[in-house]
Order: sequence, then structure tokens, then C-alpha cells
Amino acid sequence: MKKKILLIILPVIILLAGIIGGGYYIVNNEINIDTIYSGIKVDELDVGGMTKKEAYDLLVSEREDKIQEQSMVLQYKDKEYNISLNKLGVKYDYDRAIKEAYEKGRNGKIHQRYKTIKDIEKNGMDIPLEYDISSIKVEDIIDEIGQDIDIEPKDAKIRITGGNIEISEEQMGQKVNKESLSKAIINNIYDLKNIEVPIDMAKPRYTKDYYKRINGIIGEYKTTFVNSSESRANNIRLSSKGLDGKILHPGESMSYNEVLGPITKGRGYKDAPVIINGSLVPGVGGGICQTSTTLYNALLLADMTITERSPHSIPINYVPKGTDAAVAEGYKDLKFRNDHDFPVYINAKVVGRSVYFQIYGDRKSKDYIVRIESKIVETIKHKIKENLDPKAKPGSRELIQDGRDGYKTKTYKYKIKNGKIIETKQISSDYYRERDAIYKIGPRVSTKPKPEPKPEPKPTKPTKPEQPEKPVEPKEPEDNSGSQNNKDTDND
Repeated sequence: MKKKILLIILPVIILLAGIIGGGYYIVNNEINIDTIYSGIKVDELDVGGMTKKEAYDLLVSEREDKIQEQSMVLQYKDKEYNISLNKLGVKYDYDRAIKEAYEKGRNGKIHQRYKTIKDIEKNGMDIPLEYDISSIKVEDIIDEIGQDIDIEPKDAKIRITGGNIEISEEQMGQKVNKESLSKAIINNIYDLKNIEVPIDMAKPRYTKDYYKRINGIIGEYKTTFVNSSESRANNIRLSSKGLDGKILHPGESMSYNEVLGPITKGRGYKDAPVIINGSLVPGVGGGICQTSTTLYNALLLADMTITERSPHSIPINYVPKGTDAAVAEGYKDLKFRNDHDFPVYINAKVVGRSVYFQIYGDRKSKDYIVRIESKIVETIKHKIKENLDPKAKPGSRELIQDGRDGYKTKTYKYKIKNGKIIETKQISSDYYRERDAIYKIGPRVSTKPKPEPKPEPKPTKPTKPEQPEKPVEPKEPEDNSGSQNNKDTDND
């Protein structure tokens, strides 16, 4: 009985031992191995049965030269740019491909892995060898192409001479569409087809049609400087020239001081009278306030927006009170803005001893006129002060400082259309300070008669002579001297 049982069990044991032994062999010799499984290729190169290092060495030896040899062509009209993959910073991603090849069949349970391994061995598997590309090098190449192909657009130009308006044609430009070209290059790494360089047309900002809206004078003003010195006349000419031809586009602002720049002798300006503390004294740039004042009035008549303006500290003689515009570097400025929907052109010129400013714009849009009116609302009479100088000649009276009346003004702007006022606006309220007249006076002259001399007495016994009375000293009046603390400086 025992023999019979043994005969039954023994074959089963042998069968189990075979199964276990076979499984152990498969696990150790076909599954748990440190090489890439058979049937796996990378970029059509068989790496089955190789270690990672062996596969890496094979790929580098067979594919690295390919990068040096391959290139793509970028075309634009008759221009061609042959760009090698090496110049684009292209590199094969060997490590990623080898890692993917090695991991095939190594995930899941033993029986699942074994099935995958056998399927790969039977049917094969080819893993692509992908590229890495340097985005920085691609951008550099596109920049180089752009420098060769790009054409900057040219704005139309306008110039007004002697009342003649001349406008040149604008020119279209072109630019490489860098974003589109970059995508095309990256996507073409595998195909290496010829690429047509994408171009965007670049429009100029200012066209001839745009400048055609400057079609006539919308405001003009002139002042004269007949009695000015040649130095002052030079400064007016120089400052006017610095403003001639300036253009303000809709919404743009301008600063008189910024446009002219530093007022120095090195830039051609000369000494001429300027107003400091209410008095005229020599200074560099005297006269440029007449330029700014003339421009200011032209701007008002052109209905431009004045954002900063200051009156002189004393009245000036070339415009009505309340319509002047003083400037002083770093202190007083004339600033203005173009709130029209069309560009304006500043035309400045000096003819003889007159300075002219003409503001050109769209006369169809500005279909009204502007009138400026300044009113003196108060006159402040100056005071007279006398300062006693004990050393001066008795009874003398000498003028030391001229007196000047002060004024308060209000200036109004009227818009007139078809002979009717359509808008009234007060644009300024100014105060021109008065200045005291100051005299230096000597001591008062005494009106008391001198005492008659007494006859000398006949000699007798020596007696003590009588002491004559001392004359009464005149009392000094109060010292009311002084001047206004006026820090104003104007380049009159």
C-alpha cells in the first residue's frame, strides 16, 4: 500500500520540482537581469541584451555625428539661411531613451512582466531618440535673421516754411514674427523641411493722411523788441529757433524749459537784463521770457490747454498785464498740452525786431476763434519812504529807488463762433507787486537865528568867560528804509 502511494506521489513531486526549477530559472535568467530586454531598439538601433552604459555608447557612436551633419533651411524671398542643428543647440536625449528602454517589462507582477517581455521579444519595440534644443540659441539665430530682414517703418514728415505746408510720404516696414518662427524651428527638428520666414508688416505711427489734418493757422501772436540790445535780441532769436518745428500730438504735453534745455553761454546765450527781486539786472538769457510770452498768447488763441504758467513779478511792456508768461530755469516754466484730436505744429520766426509764433492745426475742427481780455481790477499806489543819512548834506533829498504801482488783474478767454460768445472762462488772476519809492535825505536845516556876538569887555580883573549856549540838535526821524523781500527771478 505504501509502495503504491509512493509511486503516485513521486511523479507529482518531480513535476512540482520541475515547475519550481523552471520558474526559478526564468526569474533569474530572463526577468531579473541587469540588461535591456531583447527586442528593444532605440532609434532603430538594437540595444537588447545591453547594459545601460553599453546602450549609451552605441547611441553616441551612431547618432552624434548626425547632429553635426543635419541642418534646416530658412527662406525669405531670395535670402536663404542654412542653420545646422548644432548651431541651434540641439542634443539627443540619450539618458531619457535608455531609461525608457531599460524600464520596459520591469513593472507589475512576475507573470505580467514575463508576458510583456515575451511580447517585446516576439514583436519588437522601437523607442524614439528625442532632441533637446536650446531656446536661447534659437532666439539668437532669429535675432540675427531679424537684423538682416527687418525694416523700420518711416513716419511721414511735415515741415512748414513761409506758410507752405510740405508733407512727405510714410514708408511701411517689416519685422520677423519671432514667436511663429521659433515654433516652426522647434517643430521642424525631426522633419528638417525648408521653412518660410514669417513676416509681419510694420505700419508707421504717423502717416501723410494723419498730417493732412494740419492745414492752417489756428492761433498766432507777435511781439516786438525794437528797443532791445543786440544781446537780448540774440537770446530771443535763439530761443525761438529752439521751438520752431515742434509737434504736439493729441494728448501730448510740452515744457518750454525742457525743449530749450540749459540757458548757458556755451549754448550761445548772452547777458541781457533779467528781473531779480523786482529789478532789472544783467543775467544770461535775458529776453527768453519774451519768447515764452509770445508763445503763450499764441497757444491761448489756438485753444491749447495751459498746465503751468507764471506772471512776471513786475509789469512788462510788450504785452498787456495778465497775459505774460515768465520762465526761469528750475523755477518757472510754461507747460501746455494738446487736447485737440489733431496734431499741432509750432512755427516760430524772428523778422526784424519782431518775434512771431503760429500754431498750425485743423481749421475745420477748430471752427471758432478765441479772444483774450485782461482787466486791471485794482491798482495799488506805491508808498514813499525817506531814509535819514546824517552824513548827507543838510536839507538834501536824493532818489535811491524808483517807486512802482502794483496791479491786480484778471484775464478771460472767450470762445466766439458765428459772431456769438459760446464760452467764457477766467484763465488767470495775477498780482504785480508795488515797490516803494525810497529817498535818502540829509539832516534838517536849523531855522533858529544865530546869536549876535557880544562886544568884548574892557580888560579888568580876569573873570571867567561866559559859556555860549549849545545849539539844539535836530531830532532824527524814524528810519523807514527797506525793500520788499522779493525772490522772483524772470528772464525778462
